[in-house]
Amino acid sequence: MSLNFFNISFNYLFVIISALTISKSALASTQDTVIKSNPIIFTETFLGLSKGRAGGLGFGVEASYQIKSNLFSIRYTENLKIVNHGIISYVFPFPDLQKRSTAEEFSFLYGYRTISDGAAYSLSGGLSLNKYIVYGDNIDQRDNYLGFPFEANFQLFKKRKSPLRIIYGLIPIGKPTALGSGFIIKGFGNISRNSYVGVALGYGFGYFKKY
Repeated sequence: MSLNFFNISFNYLFVIISALTISKSALASTQDTVIKSNPIIFTETFLGLSKGRAGGLGFGVEASYQIKSNLFSIRYTENLKIVNHGIISYVFPFPDLQKRSTAEEFSFLYGYRTISDGAAYSLSGGLSLNKYIVYGDNIDQRDNYLGFPFEANFQLFKKRKSPLRIIYGLIPIGKPTALGSGFIIKGFGNISRNSYVGVALGYGFGYFKKY
């Protein structure tokens, strides 16, 4: 009787210990997953050249958020067209530059983004509010209109968690983190009555993938 009781008690104790061990392992695994998980959200700034009626020296800023393969972005872009007037540029070391036009654009974009280790590719399109100004001698011509912005991106970023680096990326600080910087090649443009298309190089910062 006592031996059977001992065997039953031992079996119950073994089951309880096993259950606690499994629960602890599952909790630790869940905690590790939570710690490793991070949102995909990043910002970028870019500079390049664009061609077209509203083209010129193009620069802008952009913020993006990714859910699965869906990419949501807000973008501000400005194209500045500059012309060289007069023979003064041949006399003095600095050219006589004059602003000819500016094209401002505030865009909402939706697209597809795929990630491959330390690189990502994306393609987006959307809707934009645009302001185009042509500067004349006496009067400026202004035009406000809607457009259809688009862009294609190739991004390079760190493959795994690592400390943030300062002073030209030479000195690491803090613990390994998912936060980091990225290098971006961007093709961008807008289809409207003042269309343009361009290419730019950019710098990004944020969470570029789930680590």
